[in-house]
Amino acid sequence: MPTYEGSDIQAAVNEGLQAMHLTREEVSVDVLEAGKKGFLGFGRRLAVVRLTPNEQPSQVKQSAPAPVQELVELTPTDNLTSTPQKRKSGAETEAELSAYLEAITAQIGTPVSIHVTHDHRSTTYHLKTDKEGLLIGKHGKTINALQYLAQTYFDHHMKGKQTIILEVGDYRQRRAAIVSHLADKAAREVVATGKPVFLEPMPAFERKIVHGHLVTNHHVQTHSEGQGDRRSIVVELARTF
Repeated sequence: MPTYEGSDIQAAVNEGLQAMHLTREEVSVDVLEAGKKGFLGFGRRLAVVRLTPNEQPSQVKQSAPAPVQELVELTPTDNLTSTPQKRKSGAETEAELSAYLEAITAQIGTPVSIHVTHDHRSTTYHLKTDKEGLLIGKHGKTINALQYLAQTYFDHHMKGKQTIILEVGDYRQRRAAIVSHLADKAAREVVATGKPVFLEPMPAFERKIVHGHLVTNHHVQTHSEGQGDRRSIVVELARTF
């Protein structure tokens, strides 16, 4: 299970609850490190906790979403081989991608209906389902894995560069607000302590939110470290010359 850090135990718990989109009554808390304030900034240690979701009786019989690795295996190999294929029109690709997503979500027990909207740089597939929590998955892993597959499918069939977004309810909007809040909190800690802060690993589009949100904060700067799904953002004091 992931762990969460904070200036004290309550702050660490709040950090975890925000990341997991759960309330205090829905989790069990294990304190791994109580933390230490230190003296004049020396010897300071963050509190570390582990949060475990409580099993919800009403959800015991619901089928859990497939792990991220299994979702990747659902990619149709006849459509995503390295063999060059005839490019499809935007309307054809949109219809086929919608059908592809409907098939996958039905297979993992979260059937959806889909409505598509467009803007200049992105296409959003709005997935409507009665099982939003299962479709989003813990920390958004299920919906993010589906979005990765959808982007791969689109890129394989279309020449134009377009960002594919999968939305469930207002999850992306709520998550963007949480990520922005985490960015602000990290920036304040960096300014207060002078030490860099490492945010939790995030997918590329969430890291982009952090970079964009803090670009106007002239006291800090950001960069990414790590590989794959462990890549995260480091917030540090801005260099002065």
